[in-house]
Amino acid sequence: MTDPAGRLRAPQCLGRRSLLLGGGAALLLPGQVAARRGAWTLGLADTTVRKELARDYAGTLRAVAAMGYGRFGFRLASYVANDLSEPTPQDKARMVRDAGMAVGVVRLGVRGADYDRQFDQAAAIGANIVALTTAPIFIASRTLGQTTRAALDAYIPQLAALGGKAKAAGLTLAYHNHWYDLMPIDGDRPLDLMASRIAPDLLSFEVDLAWAWYAGVAPLDLLAALGPRVVSMHLKDIDRNHGTAITDHAVTPGRGEMGYAALMPRIARLTRATGYVEVDNPEDGLAAARAAMAYLRGR
Repeated sequence: MTDPAGRLRAPQCLGRRSLLLGGGAALLLPGQVAARRGAWTLGLADTTVRKELARDYAGTLRAVAAMGYGRFGFRLASYVANDLSEPTPQDKARMVRDAGMAVGVVRLGVRGADYDRQFDQAAAIGANIVALTTAPIFIASRTLGQTTRAALDAYIPQLAALGGKAKAAGLTLAYHNHWYDLMPIDGDRPLDLMASRIAPDLLSFEVDLAWAWYAGVAPLDLLAALGPRVVSMHLKDIDRNHGTAITDHAVTPGRGEMGYAALMPRIARLTRATGYVEVDNPEDGLAAARAAMAYLRGR
């Protein structure tokens, strides 16, 4: 969906409490919410503290662990091609463990990625889940998320084959959703086609709750539909008045429109997948991580 200037425009969120809760959910009192939150093991995605990691990777990890995060998810390669300043995957994994956290979901490259090499790297550092941030077909055009049904149909077998390679390496491949792969193409949502055409042992999912909400899809409905194929989640909120770019609208859980206080207890009944706090472009990543932990743990 684009505006007259050709820029991607956010879909109108349905925004009703009944949609968010998946129908029939009862609101919990704050004490009940806090009690249920206590059972969660929370992870942090490196995107949240990307700027801080660039300045001091090990020190940032120690600060994150001190907040109470138990897992840390990170990308295998730098966002910048041939960036020799970023630690290797082996060094990242070592620093994560030295800080007292477990290696969480590791992210694969998308453009021109050597997946065989990345699977070997992930297995070598003891990762269990590798996540594909998006499909290459969604970043091939000038408009993010725009593709054709023909391209989608051709890509799905490639994704299945990628899942087979991950499985052979002892890894679980998870596809990470955005808003655009929940928008129908010729009547079908790309994510639904991936789930229906690819066997569960070849493809799992990392559900980004906020991007589902952004597409007008109830996060709980998506979690319920995918069931045990959900192996990871990204936790962030949506505030459409914050900034101008779509990624600016991603804010700390509890500071947007999604109603996390009611959402989190229901999630705990649907899945035991680890939730990773991910705020796409915070001004202060450590402050965002700290605020998210305080809110989600009820402290």
